[in-house]
Amino acid sequence: MNKLKYTYKNCPVPGGGYVTGFMFHPTDENILYIRTDIGGTYKYDRKSNLWHCLNEDAGLFDRSLTYPAALCLDEADPDYLAIISGCFSYGNYLESMKSDKGTLSISKNQGESFKNIPLPFLVHGNFPGRGSGYCFVQNPVKKDTLYYASKTDGLYKISIDGESLEKLLSLDQDYTTFVFAAPDGKTIIVGTAGVLEPWNERCIVASEATKAKLRAHSLFISYDEGKSFEKVSMPENHIMDNSVFSGYVPLRYAYDGKYFYVTLSQTGEYAYWPDLSYSCDTGCSRGGRVLRYSFDEAGRISDYTDITPTTAIDFGGEPYTNNDRDFDYVFGGISTCPKYPGLLTTATLSKHSGDIIYISKDYGDSWEIALFNLEIGNISFETSYMRPEFNGNVSLIHWLSDLKINPHDPDEVWFTTGTGVFRGINFTKYDRSFKDCSKGIEETVHLNCYSPIEGPVKVLDIIGDLGGFAFTDLDKPCENSFADAEGNRYITCQNADYSDIHPATVIATARGNWRGKTKGGLILSKDYGLTWDRLPLPYGINAYLDGRFTEIEKPNVNAGFVALSPDTKNIVFEVSEGSTLYAKGIITGHRDDPDSNSFTFEKTRIYDIDKNDISDSELGIKVFSDRLLSDTFYGFADGFRAFVSTDCGKSFYEIEVNTQDCDSLKNLSFGYIENAENTEIRPENGKSGVFYAALNQAGLFKLRFSSSDSAGMCLSGERLTKAGDEAYYVGLGILSETSDYLRDNKAVYICGTIDNYYGFFQSLDDGKTWTLLNDKKHQFGDIRSIEGDSRTFGRFFIASGSFGLKYGEPC
Repeated sequence: MNKLKYTYKNCPVPGGGYVTGFMFHPTDENILYIRTDIGGTYKYDRKSNLWHCLNEDAGLFDRSLTYPAALCLDEADPDYLAIISGCFSYGNYLESMKSDKGTLSISKNQGESFKNIPLPFLVHGNFPGRGSGYCFVQNPVKKDTLYYASKTDGLYKISIDGESLEKLLSLDQDYTTFVFAAPDGKTIIVGTAGVLEPWNERCIVASEATKAKLRAHSLFISYDEGKSFEKVSMPENHIMDNSVFSGYVPLRYAYDGKYFYVTLSQTGEYAYWPDLSYSCDTGCSRGGRVLRYSFDEAGRISDYTDITPTTAIDFGGEPYTNNDRDFDYVFGGISTCPKYPGLLTTATLSKHSGDIIYISKDYGDSWEIALFNLEIGNISFETSYMRPEFNGNVSLIHWLSDLKINPHDPDEVWFTTGTGVFRGINFTKYDRSFKDCSKGIEETVHLNCYSPIEGPVKVLDIIGDLGGFAFTDLDKPCENSFADAEGNRYITCQNADYSDIHPATVIATARGNWRGKTKGGLILSKDYGLTWDRLPLPYGINAYLDGRFTEIEKPNVNAGFVALSPDTKNIVFEVSEGSTLYAKGIITGHRDDPDSNSFTFEKTRIYDIDKNDISDSELGIKVFSDRLLSDTFYGFADGFRAFVSTDCGKSFYEIEVNTQDCDSLKNLSFGYIENAENTEIRPENGKSGVFYAALNQAGLFKLRFSSSDSAGMCLSGERLTKAGDEAYYVGLGILSETSDYLRDNKAVYICGTIDNYYGFFQSLDDGKTWTLLNDKKHQFGDIRSIEGDSRTFGRFFIASGSFGLKYGEPC
């Protein structure tokens, strides 16, 4: 196998995803780590003001290492770092919960390298409740002993080298939220979800029975290193209106040597996983409190003192009326500082804009608001897309689930959000200020990417949550993601298509943003993706589509998948139902004037091989346009079935499939928005009816539709990889520095396995030979798409679900 040395960089977002927790080293002031939900663990470099990822050596099939659930440090050894991570494998969640296990990764050089040790229980860094903590701590006396509070299998004692592991069966609750090991080495405090039943399918969806149910007691203490536990005093649970599962859950804690502090949360109105949705996961947790405990001379814990901040703030909602303390928000992060006795800070977790950071200098007896939305406090946004003008003129701060004062400097404070991290300075003073500090953090989920054949945009990036970016400079963040004329962002685009003949015209499918400033559906650009107009949804075609359009116009609902004809006059819009693309959701739109945004839509008719009308069926199908013929579109359907339209998408007819190894491909599914089952189909730009298809274990195929009318057409193809090789994603780039991208053959890039070696590969001879472009240190976790550069030879793009949008170039 040939190898070529490549360098890799990010097209910088930065930030963009949920950071779930901080970890300062207690004695070394230069060590600060963060964990993210899906993007690995990062270490902060104060000199460069950059975050450095520690997990880019994780690949597609050990992507679970990029889902850290907890971090642990050794007070005596600053070089020690332990990470517990894990996620579900691809496929059925319920089956994954039974079989998938976590990993303990131990580093003795601050994350430069790790030893991985399998764990016997399920771990998921993107689980509901992932914003709780600390979950993984060291016994301060017996420093070779660690404790881990797992989300689904109770409390564990683990040796510092990871070689021994013991479940502490004296705690009879499996859903634990945090663990605290007191300075005496014997006292342990554990927060739980207050759920006694074993894990089962009931956890997946809230039911009416759940709504009427109270959690059990959820805070416990042991005075004998976990041999026995007893209840810690806490507020009495009560049924709360509109809660899918009422009752207090301890979320986070802090200890200052005098007092032990706990924040409490309750599951709110919406929760797809009610047992564990007590953190920020639904954006509507409520009924929060902040409690303070002390210890007597014998080390016994006291009754609680309720120190919940009650400063009146109009969040836009009213407190709930079950009792006078059921706020419509909760409290998450809480922190103290050993260098400033009495200093305490906590923050809200709210469904409203901005959240509140409180500061106290008297152990929580009184509170001052340090930051609220854009109204109180001084906050600035260095990253452009985070600025208020692109977020409905409100603060984008949300999911503020961890908040830490630097233990070495009481005037520095950090907090997490759902879009990166923020740093505050002069925290104890009146001139305190806050600013995003996310350079180097690239943990967004990138779903697709495209290399325009001309124009100012170098790459179109289709991304979860943030929608999309049109990068004109690969090394600089974009000013904003895909947005309307007022700068209001669209979120989570699913795909885009552009014309090879009129490449300035781009169409994309987008979700409307959380605040309702934009609505989902089709968005159209006439300047390569730099600005966008939304196309009105065509109500009135039929009742099913009207129902889908109503849903799509709600915040954060998938729109579907779209294909654009070369003359830009025809589009085929596959209206999604969740993540599925059914035949019954396909419509076609036509306009006579390419400068107009007015399309006339009608329901597409679809016929199977026997000419039966299956237009209203739930056959999964994904549609692409021909790159030269404006009246021709193609469909790839579940079971590796092929369809063709030669009337601008008005009707599709199934055709014969005569590809190599055809029977082995019939179990593949194509009717999903995202690239399902690690497969990807790419049309060859500049050619009619030619596609490259990465079909997972079947390998890489080149497919051809054989004629221009559906009556005599068939799909034929050949496998470009040898038997045993696998291809998961495919992209096409310019073949050489002197090639014409549209006219000539293409450089082929795949994410796959060649000769039993996983990586990124390039072929300049249509798959006859392959060159490896990466090494073991550059695997980039979860991969969602790959694309070659259409103008710069050798460059290719990797749309990662873990570490952002990467581009690679030969050294």
